[in-house]
Amino acid sequence: MVNYRIILTVCALVFVATLAGFFLPGDASAVERKLPQVDTSLYAEMPIPLQPAECGQCHGGQFLGLRDSGGKHRFACQECHQVFHAYNPRKNNYDELMPLCSTCHGQQHGAKKIDCLNCHQNPHTPLQIPAMDRLAKACADCHTAPAKELKKFPSAHTEQGCQTCHHDKHGYIPDCAECHDGHYDDQPVQDCMSCHTRVHAPLQIGFPRDANVKTCSGCHDNVYGKWQRTPSKHGQVSCVTCHQAHGKIPDCTECHGVPHNKKQMELFPKCLTCHIDVHDLPIKN
Repeated sequence: MVNYRIILTVCALVFVATLAGFFLPGDASAVERKLPQVDTSLYAEMPIPLQPAECGQCHGGQFLGLRDSGGKHRFACQECHQVFHAYNPRKNNYDELMPLCSTCHGQQHGAKKIDCLNCHQNPHTPLQIPAMDRLAKACADCHTAPAKELKKFPSAHTEQGCQTCHHDKHGYIPDCAECHDGHYDDQPVQDCMSCHTRVHAPLQIGFPRDANVKTCSGCHDNVYGKWQRTPSKHGQVSCVTCHQAHGKIPDCTECHGVPHNKKQMELFPKCLTCHIDVHDLPIKN
């Protein structure tokens, strides 16, 4: 009959003997296998701070973001990140380690309590700001001049939110043709800004001397047609020479002075009594 108590006792003695042999003080080779040799020369010099390209060996996304869209954030990583590789998931201390925007930038949008990362979602690409409703509410904090113009010169543009036009990303400047048709078919878009020089005050219209007068035909097609066909000298004069402001109707004497004698002018004080149509003057025989 097998005596299990004897077998268990023998096994226990063998196990204890094995442990004792493993940890015997004289067995230095076992200890050496566990601990590497100390090499103090490895710590004889202070390390040279890593350059951004070296940081980028591990942090490739951040490096490429700074390189391509970093703006004024393209400087040594250590300028912001003064503590490295100290994140502890048990402590959840990520926010404690990350630098604060206000350390360098102060209160860019006044005394309001603003979470910068709501708009500047990636500090390594600070100028890539998505167009969002929350951003639109803060536009006037930086863009004071456009905001004042929109308020001072009411127009259909005043009724739109900033993101209606500047919709793709922060800094996006739309083409007028995205919303507006030209004054005539296939009108070049550069014509728009020659007269509507202030997009935030679009009804403040100027007429440069080199304005494309075909623009006038969009509303004044009948007059433009007569002006094009007339053999008189007025057909050689640009619309803006006389109409220097939109809707301005000049007096003939502004250019022609007093062309007739006093008696004749008294009889016919209105030039168009005889000259009939200023855009298609009768020609002398």
